Amino acid sequence: LAAIQQDPDALQYASDSLRRCREVVAAAVEGAGSSLQFADPSLWEDRSFLLPAVKRDGRLLRLAPAGIQDRELVLEAVRQDADALEFASESMRADKEVVLCSVSSSGENLRLACKELQEDRDVVMAAIKFDGLALQYAAPSLRQDRQIVLQAVRQHGCALEFACEELRRDRDVVWQAVNKTPRSLNLALGGLQDDSELEDLARDVRCRIQETGK
Repeated sequence: LAAIQQDPDALQYASDSLRRCREVVAAAVEGAGSSLQFADPSLWEDRSFLLPAVKRDGRLLRLAPAGIQDRELVLEAVRQDADALEFASESMRADKEVVLCSVSSSGENLRLACKELQEDRDVVMAAIKFDGLALQYAAPSLRQDRQIVLQAVRQHGCALEFACEELRRDRDVVWQAVNKTPRSLNLALGGLQDDSELEDLARDVRCRIQETGK
C-alpha cells in the first residue's frame, strides 16, 4: 500500500489480488485517476472509483460500462476533457446538457452527438462559436440558416464550404467569411469569386494577418 501511495501507477505491476483490493485501488486512484485502468475490471463498474477517476482524467470514461453511465458521471468526464464524449453511451450522447458541455469546449464533438442534437439550434450554435468548421456536422436545415452560417464563418471563414448553396451565393455571408479567412473566397458561388470588392477585401485581410498575426 505504501508503494502505491508513493507511485499510483505501480498498480500495474501489482498482483491480481492487489488489483482487486478496494483499499489499494482507492489509494491509487486518489493519487492518480489514470491508475484505475490497471485495477481489476470488476472495479470499473464501481462508481466510487469511477467518479474520482474521471474528475482527474475524463477519458477514463472509456472504462465505464454503458449500463452504469449516468449524467453526473459523464458530465464530470466531459468537464475534465471535452473529448471524453467519444466514450459516452448512446443515451448520454443524446443528453443535451452533456453534449452542450462537450461542444462548448470542442466544437468538432458535434459529430458525436445524436442526430436530434445535431438538429438542435442551441447545441449547434455552441459548437460553431468554438469552431466554425463544426458546421459540417450540423443538420442540413441548420446549414441553411443564415444566422447559424454567419456565426460559423465569423469564427472560421472556411465554414462557408458547409453552408447551403444559396448562402454561398449570399454576398454578405461571403464577405464575413473572407473578412475572417481570405482563402474562403474560393468557396463562394454565383460568380462571387470574381467580385472585385471581395478580391480587394481578401488581399487587405491577408496583409492585415501578415502584419498583426490575426
